[in-house]
Amino acid sequence: MQKYIIHPDTHAKLISSTKDFFHFEDGSELPVFNGIPVLFGSESMFCYEDICKAKVTTQNGAHLDTSNLKNYIRRKMLPALCADFNMDQRYAELAKRLAKGSKVLIVGVGEKATYYKNIFSDCEVITTDVHATFKPDYIFDGHYVPFENTCFDLVLAAQVIEHTLNPWLFCEELQRVTKINGFLQIEAPQSFPYHAEPYDFFRFTFTGMRSLFRECAVVTTEITEGNAANVAVTVSNFFINTSSTRWVRSAWLLVTRLTLGWMKYLDRPKVSLTRRSVSMPKGYAFTFQKDSQPRSSKDLLTEFYQLKK
Repeated sequence: MQKYIIHPDTHAKLISSTKDFFHFEDGSELPVFNGIPVLFGSESMFCYEDICKAKVTTQNGAHLDTSNLKNYIRRKMLPALCADFNMDQRYAELAKRLAKGSKVLIVGVGEKATYYKNIFSDCEVITTDVHATFKPDYIFDGHYVPFENTCFDLVLAAQVIEHTLNPWLFCEELQRVTKINGFLQIEAPQSFPYHAEPYDFFRFTFTGMRSLFRECAVVTTEITEGNAANVAVTVSNFFINTSSTRWVRSAWLLVTRLTLGWMKYLDRPKVSLTRRSVSMPKGYAFTFQKDSQPRSSKDLLTEFYQLKK
């Protein structure tokens, strides 16, 4: 994909690279860190120094370390309060829409690079993030995507958009780099506690999410975790935050996981979209297809008015 790379500020094309720098046609250069190009623009809230110092920003890899007893209990023994039961099927169906050799951009890949590369095994998958914690292919800020226009068949950003300071710009960038008739898979919470602070900025309703993708038609919309998961997470968070004492918080985590973990199964039957079901789910998954057709603000509300009451 290097032939499609541009400077995030000037959009100058990449002309050459070394183990230390990417060089652009306007004479500028951007650094490479441990083999990973770091393509931050001058306006980004992130910087190369953060990468060098392994500054924790949107994700801390320490929570995956199950050699830590607390993490082991939390991740291996306690039931989760929510689950996206249809994720594997949703991505498998999306993969079927793509021709062999399609170019797929994963924005905010986190620790799931292997998962995505297996799901989209017939495609060229490019993984990206704003940190080097899990060794993505590229590091960049999604507000300034360093790729040319219309070069990806699919752009996927799951649980990322809420961490963008300017989601309007972020969504414009994702649409810019998607091919005409290409797909965008966007997933985000409507309700979830503040997390990855301070890099947590927005929540999105059904119509709010739709309004951000004016150049796209909606292919499918799905509630990923429903009302029951939302209730379980909210109640658990309430009790945990009644105290700042670590052992009290841990005790409430244990109690609420054990007593409320079953609630997510109330969401397991795939929920049809109605004006009631979209009122308070935990999150959504939207599959968009870019058609570059002009849409008015009134047009963007059409999908809501088509929902049953």
